Amino acid sequence: MSPLKPWVIAVIEGTEDVFPTGHLGLACDGDGVDHMLEDHPTYLESFWRLHQELLSGDGPLPHSLRRYVAIMAACRHDCSYLVEEQKTAFLEAGGPEEWLQGLQYAPKKLQDLHHTNIILAHQPWLYDKHHVLKLVKSGWSVSEITHAICIMAQFHALSSFVHGCGIETASSDVQVHSSPFVQACSSGSPSSQELSEGGVDILLERMRSLSLAQSDYNCISEELTRESFEKLKKQTANISTPEVECTNAAHSRYSHLSPDPDFMYVDFHKRGVKSAVPTVKSQDCSWEEHGFSLVSELYNEVGDLLDDKFKTAYNLTYYTCGHKTHVDTFLFRRGVWNYLHCLYGIRHDDYDYSQISQLLERNLKMFLKTVSCFPEQLTCANPAATVMKGFLQSEKIHIMILVLEARLQAELLHGLRALGHYLM
Repeated sequence: MSPLKPWVIAVIEGTEDVFPTGHLGLACDGDGVDHMLEDHPTYLESFWRLHQELLSGDGPLPHSLRRYVAIMAACRHDCSYLVEEQKTAFLEAGGPEEWLQGLQYAPKKLQDLHHTNIILAHQPWLYDKHHVLKLVKSGWSVSEITHAICIMAQFHALSSFVHGCGIETASSDVQVHSSPFVQACSSGSPSSQELSEGGVDILLERMRSLSLAQSDYNCISEELTRESFEKLKKQTANISTPEVECTNAAHSRYSHLSPDPDFMYVDFHKRGVKSAVPTVKSQDCSWEEHGFSLVSELYNEVGDLLDDKFKTAYNLTYYTCGHKTHVDTFLFRRGVWNYLHCLYGIRHDDYDYSQISQLLERNLKMFLKTVSCFPEQLTCANPAATVMKGFLQSEKIHIMILVLEARLQAELLHGLRALGHYLM
């Protein structure tokens, strides 16, 4: 492992000349985010640069409000690791303790943000210019809305990372119970075709086959992309997820700070039901051509930082896969990224989605869907271990980085799209 750069160490330790507030807002214990990311120092640096800017940099929102927005966001996935850290940072930033007793004690401006928070957390494709208009009428400026959306998206996605890496379970004193998802992932038979023991070799062979097939053509027709995407949506809707209505969602520890615990993710495509919301094609709403330019215009300080973080995560590779070295894992990494975007109704026009069914086995797709959409349901100590056998520990964290960033980008694209429509 490469040694951490002095700048990164300073960030993690919360040196006062780096953070004027003196508190970054994330724990630095042995089971924390920094510990999980220490094998990926390049990404760790880009992660902290953005995180620091959102919470402590020059932005339109007061520092105490930033922390409260972060609390609201982390509450959506019952992530006590993040909620409790942000509570401490909120009080250190001068936030009134009364606000922590419940959302109803916070200013109406923050109460009005609640609807935006729950939509972006669970069904971001529903977010549109009318939601933005309501916030503007409540006293929010467009730049403040942009800042708030960036914070919420960061903490929604970070909640997935914290739960998926087992950080939440390790840091929580709440009684851990077994979940249907964990039972399903732990009970696969050795004769199944899932990527389990020896699955790395299967994955390598499939990547080789796809690479050879791709060399036979240079482009993918729009019709093939659309058909393969629609097929994947139907398959994804049939992948079972936890019984969300009967576990801890309805009895969240933080429902007083983020009401409506029954508002949750629903499949963008439901079998036999035509979606009322059209799929967002990347040619109409891509990060490179649309998201980056808009966020740079509305909240200039984070545009380049977000772009760097996305590119770092998307291109990150060590050319290893389990016990194998000198491996090009691009097809697998892109499959994970595009599958997560599919969950949120975003279609990439240059991608053959049939590859995902070849590269991601059902158990892995179920894990990715759960950790992205229902992360609070992951209650075992190391959720990724049950579906990524054969991968190195650092590679499992690498996949969780892809989950974090792909979800963050998808949510931002929907939020920024609504802002762009409002400004037209």
